Amino acid sequence: MKTLEQIQKIENVILYVLQKFDDGVDYIKLFKIIYFAQRDYLCRFGKTLIPETFKARMHGPIPTLTDKVIKNVEDGVGDDFPDLKEFMESIKVIDQKVYALRKPNLDFIAKKERECLDKWFDYCKDRRSYDLSEESHDDVYHNVVARSKKDPQQDIMTNIDIAMSGHASDKMIEYIREKELLVAELA
Repeated sequence: MKTLEQIQKIENVILYVLQKFDDGVDYIKLFKIIYFAQRDYLCRFGKTLIPETFKARMHGPIPTLTDKVIKNVEDGVGDDFPDLKEFMESIKVIDQKVYALRKPNLDFIAKKERECLDKWFDYCKDRRSYDLSEESHDDVYHNVVARSKKDPQQDIMTNIDIAMSGHASDKMIEYIREKELLVAELA
C-alpha cells in the first residue's frame, strides 16, 4: 500500500489533470495522460512524476491506485479504504467519465511536473482515447503482457520498462536501475 503522502501526491496530480476537462474525461484518456507524462519524466529526469504502479491491461498501461479509486467511486464503495477516503471524495464518476470535485493542492506538484503534465494534456486532449491506447501498446508493453501470461503477477510495468518504452538512453536506464537497487537495499 502507498503512504499517505504518496496517495496525496497521486490525488493532486489526478485533480490537476481533471481540472483541465470541463466536461470530465474518460478513464482511458486520463490514464494515458498520466502514463505518457510518467514515461516522459522518467526519461528526462530519471525519477517518477507520480508514485503510481502501472499494470499492463487491455487498453494499455493503467495506474493501479487511480484505477482502484475510480472504480470504488463508481461502485459507491469506500468504507473499507480509509486512507483513500479524501481521494475518493475529490472526484465523481458518471457514465465512465471522471470529474474533479475540487482543485488540486499545487504544493504537491512541482513546476517541472506541471509542465510535463501540461505537455501530455495538450498532446492527448483532442485525440481519441482508443488511438492513445493503441499508441501505448509498444514493444515493451507487449513484452510485459507476454511475461504476465506466464506469470500473472508479472503484469507490472517497472520504471525501467516505462523508461525503455520512452526510449530513455542506456545511461538513464542504468541510472534508474542503480537508484532502484539502492532503494531496495535500504528498505
